[in-house]
Amino acid sequence: MNQQLGSYVKFFHIIRELGDSFQIDSRQKQILKVNFTIKDKKLMNILSDLNDEDEEEIKFSLLNYLNELPKEKQGVSRQMKRTRSSITDVDLIKGVKLDDSQFHDSVADMEKAFKLINHFYNKKKEGQTINPKINQIFENIRNLFTQNESQSNPSSALLTKCSSSPTMDMNQLIESDLLDSYKSIKFQFANYMKSHLLLMDENVSYTTIFNLLRELTKNLLNCDHFSFFNLNSNSELELYQTKTDIFDQIPLDQSITDEIASLPQNKVFRFPQDSHLCSKLDSMNYLSSYGLYANNVIFIYHSKQNQQLDSESILKIANDYQLIDELKNMSMFLIHTIQNAKVQFFSPLSIADMILDLGISFLRASKFILIEQMYNILSQMFKMDKLQTDQQEIQVWDSESVYIVFKDSQVTVCFRIYSMNLQKQTDQRIYTEVKHYYEKYLRFIRECFDKSAFYKFFLRSNDSLVFEFDKSGHLLFLSRPIPKQIKSNFSIQFNSHMIHNNQLSYNKIFDQRVVSNIENYLQDHNWKTMKDNEKQYEIFLKIEEKTYKGFALIFTENTKGWAKKQFKQLESGNKLDSKIKAKIRKQLIQHETINFVNKLEETNPDVKYSVASLYMPLQQMILKRTKSNQGNQQDQPKIQKSEIELKRSKFATMEELDLNEFCLGSQDDLIDTFDFNIMDLTSQKEKHRVVWAILKKNGIFDDFCLPLENLQNFIKEMEYHYNVNNNPYHNYDHGITVMQTAHYFCKELDQTSKNTIIDNFNRFILMISSFGHDVGHTGRTNVFEINSLSDLAIRYHDKSVLEQHHAALTIQILKYPSCNILTNLNQTQFRNFRKGLISNILSTDMSEHFTLLKDFENRPKNFNDPKILSGYIMHVSDFGGAGKRSNISVKWSSRVNQEFSIQYKLEGELGYTQQPYMKDLHIPQVMAKSEVGFLKVIVRPCYVLLSEFLEGRLKHCIGYIDDTIQHWEKIGKKNEEQQQQKQQ
Repeated sequence: MNQQLGSYVKFFHIIRELGDSFQIDSRQKQILKVNFTIKDKKLMNILSDLNDEDEEEIKFSLLNYLNELPKEKQGVSRQMKRTRSSITDVDLIKGVKLDDSQFHDSVADMEKAFKLINHFYNKKKEGQTINPKINQIFENIRNLFTQNESQSNPSSALLTKCSSSPTMDMNQLIESDLLDSYKSIKFQFANYMKSHLLLMDENVSYTTIFNLLRELTKNLLNCDHFSFFNLNSNSELELYQTKTDIFDQIPLDQSITDEIASLPQNKVFRFPQDSHLCSKLDSMNYLSSYGLYANNVIFIYHSKQNQQLDSESILKIANDYQLIDELKNMSMFLIHTIQNAKVQFFSPLSIADMILDLGISFLRASKFILIEQMYNILSQMFKMDKLQTDQQEIQVWDSESVYIVFKDSQVTVCFRIYSMNLQKQTDQRIYTEVKHYYEKYLRFIRECFDKSAFYKFFLRSNDSLVFEFDKSGHLLFLSRPIPKQIKSNFSIQFNSHMIHNNQLSYNKIFDQRVVSNIENYLQDHNWKTMKDNEKQYEIFLKIEEKTYKGFALIFTENTKGWAKKQFKQLESGNKLDSKIKAKIRKQLIQHETINFVNKLEETNPDVKYSVASLYMPLQQMILKRTKSNQGNQQDQPKIQKSEIELKRSKFATMEELDLNEFCLGSQDDLIDTFDFNIMDLTSQKEKHRVVWAILKKNGIFDDFCLPLENLQNFIKEMEYHYNVNNNPYHNYDHGITVMQTAHYFCKELDQTSKNTIIDNFNRFILMISSFGHDVGHTGRTNVFEINSLSDLAIRYHDKSVLEQHHAALTIQILKYPSCNILTNLNQTQFRNFRKGLISNILSTDMSEHFTLLKDFENRPKNFNDPKILSGYIMHVSDFGGAGKRSNISVKWSSRVNQEFSIQYKLEGELGYTQQPYMKDLHIPQVMAKSEVGFLKVIVRPCYVLLSEFLEGRLKHCIGYIDDTIQHWEKIGKKNEEQQQQKQQ
């Protein structure tokens, strides 16, 4: 046989059709698959011209092949593997010993007769001419079954179905319904594993995420739409619905308040037709609406078809089978993803990762839908009860009934069937089919668990790109968006259009070269891995229990190939070595977020020209100088002397300050809130008072005996060095704002279960380092300092230039006798103070943003490191101005953009590379796009992560940021509309 993939696809298509038409059963289908995989000579001869012969002839030959097999091979029984997990097989409780052999011959003969009859019946249905004698036999059989079944008085539903199919009796119809139910549920819940493919398109957008969530709820919950009400205040509700895809504010009236008070919490319920909440939804025309009230959010899932949510949804059975946690996790995932995708750039890989986790939990729950449907099917023919019992002690209630138990770690279900007789071969077969399909579904769940672990392993691989295809050649999994180089080298076609049109087969994705290599590879009798370094990819055949399951391609971008090696280990079932796991985890932490932002520049051009690019690794931003200035001037960069030498004489020019005059009052309460605004203060003395009040409120005066005269000198000296360059943004106001923000975060930390991580000594370090984190700032970026070969860049070897300068200058001021507020610290305390201060200030280095973010995100569960937490608080506090209410945040944006504009102009004059995000910031649309990128990519994720750590205490801050994002987006959209009108 020409063993190309096309032949594989055609072969499995043929045996699937034979099974669907009941010409072969599942045992015979398995025999064909195994014999095909092991290349049985007789079967290979039949299939030698598979691509040329008529399919009907191949089917006829395959049926003859099965009939000629020895009896012992035809009678291969289904061997179900037990699992050591809580998911176990179906157990027969009644103590009846079954002897399959006494029924084997008659059952086999009946099956052969049925297949033959059905074969000719299908030909008749298709309009083909058949022998009149055979037609008469059809009519005799139909009359025989009709007479027999009418005498037994079965249920009307089964009679109706049975009369419409002349080749089926009631028992066969039950078996058919069981098979259809199994296939339907498996198909529904298998689809979610393909949903992540939408995230691998290079043009992923918010619309992609929205459609993905709709598809996910359709697959996992059988819903057409979903909505939710967020109870965020006493006066109004926040409403979101997928039908409009907008957030609305709904005033609370008494009728809605009363309805909310009557709703059960943490329980699925059905909304009545006269629901006041549902009346607030846009044009509700759904037959089914189920709700879940949890975590101050009311989720509503809708279906246009009443039957969908009543019989085929986890929502219907969630209360009975203790599935509320799965639904709560799903609901919170939906609301958070929708909210975040609207106001920040998202990581497609991160969303794909969460979808896999969610899907697995729902997949486990889906077996209860199968149990429910099997009960409904069997109850049409048998009198039976469905019971929930303790799996630890399952007892037999009587000896006359048949008990089928479905074990689970949470809920164990038992069918008690009164009228089933296992001595009757028809009843025995139905019992066996129930057991078979449930065990088969459990195997499917276990396979999905394994696949999910495999997918998650490769989902963020930075070295390899994995394509996995099923046995029909259709794409099942793609580990990440396809790099441009690989896409170009192999002419790979992959986009959302192909996904929606179900064209993701191997021969549509790859060019003819790769397709030929795949098909030629499958001709190898030994199926060894293809070794061809020039092709930059390897092919792996998937074989499970001697059955062909598909294949995978792994493309590599470098020569390490560690992912390919681990793929082999996963495919062979070997467990990963702990060292390999540690290595993988380390690589993921180091590269995941940075790679995400690199991809953002490819798919979101606005990010490249926003201030977010300032936070990229520094080496990517230090570029060759422009060609605007040619000649010797360009070759000899002008050295900027940026560092301000410390001179004690500066005190003489400053306003006298007496801290003894200060005392805490009601006006200082605002310092403890996030709404504090330094711009409201008009005098320097009022600003000095804020620094004093923060130290006083943290108990630092008493705990560390700060000398007041030295403190006032320290504050005034810090003010001088902050303002000496007249920076619009990096000045004394910014230093105090960051200090106050760090103070506020510490106040919120005190209200959580983690309040002991930062003690008072580390808080003292945090307050002083946040106060001095930008002291002596030049008003330029590190890139400018490095490109200009400034004194600071030379001194600090181009590494964290300004941050090292700020830390050194702060320590230098503290060392001066008149400014030393650390006089009462011993030597060990002073060294620890200095070490902590340097670490905190270095954490504000923008080029280390993503590494810091990822380190904090991947902290261990028992996290208790004051250094990491202080550094992260310091880093987020540096965005204190950006996180304020929109009217304040916009003012801080204006200030920093003034500095950027000044630097852009100076870079042009000196012939240095001009940073794209600093260009044309006087144009509202340009500034708006830059700010949106900065807030979405940098600021908001920082606040979200810190809020999660602080047990959700920064939600209002995130709300401010979301409002500011929408403010800038409106400006950008308005200017775009104005430009379009001008062009018209």
